[in-house]
Amino acid sequence: MNYAILAEFVVILHFLFVLFALFGALFSFRWKKLLWIQIPAAIWAMAVEFGNIACPLTPLEKWLIERQGMTAYKESFVEHHILSLLYPGELGANARIALGLVVLFCNLSAYALLFRRTLKKHLE
Repeated sequence: MNYAILAEFVVILHFLFVLFALFGALFSFRWKKLLWIQIPAAIWAMAVEFGNIACPLTPLEKWLIERQGMTAYKESFVEHHILSLLYPGELGANARIALGLVVLFCNLSAYALLFRRTLKKHLE
């Protein structure tokens, strides 16, 4: 079995989850039932950043990389795949808090707009 391909699939899935946690609230303008999935996803993303805990997809990816006979990275998924592209170096506690706040801000902004839009419809 080619574990490297499976690891790449997990990376893509993980990256899509990160995007969904950040910006998925915007899709709720169109599909309101998506809120039931997006809110827990955003809460999980914030918990990972604020609590410095590993998402289960990260150890899975690392395990697949090691099963392929390669050396897995030591840092988190966000540090290795996303932040390393933006700026190299170790991710400190302040940066983790900032990332969690970004998730919170993106979602609160989108949900505030959605709430305002819904309220305006009901008042008309």
